[in-house]
Amino acid sequence: VTPHTSHLIWPIECGVLNRLLPNMYIFTDHYTGSESGKSPGYGISLVAETTTGCILSSECAATHSGASELQLLEDLGTQAAMSLLQEIKLGGVVDSTHQGLLFILCALCPEDVSKVRVGKLSSYGIKTLQHIKEFLGVQFSIKPDPAIGTVLLTCIGSGFQNLYRKVS
Repeated sequence: VTPHTSHLIWPIECGVLNRLLPNMYIFTDHYTGSESGKSPGYGISLVAETTTGCILSSECAATHSGASELQLLEDLGTQAAMSLLQEIKLGGVVDSTHQGLLFILCALCPEDVSKVRVGKLSSYGIKTLQHIKEFLGVQFSIKPDPAIGTVLLTCIGSGFQNLYRKVS
């Protein structure tokens, strides 16, 4: 894939996002040779930072559309932008892809109350909550907030400590 591809795709995202976000910065990067791997293709990652400092992301990779042709750049750019807007619409402090990581960090923290607000729970987030309960014995209290369409999760951390860490 040529470096020119990345310069073709960002105006498409701008067309979708500029209608809603006047202050947008887009950075393009292109990998060649051994950095790019053996798979031909292209993808896009979009990251948005909210006014409260929360970072939400979305990514899409080109897929083959049957006759070994890669997905059109226009379609990929539109799909990535719409996916990011969907993550923003869901609300919460992290995007649906990173819910599981947030839940693990809450469960491993000291024996104190942790509260997090996320958008709609993803299937990955739900499965992570089940694993946390099974392996760490930490159970989350889940309270939906229909007024703003988010979910408030509360837990008491397991107090996990690294025994090999040097005490200073």
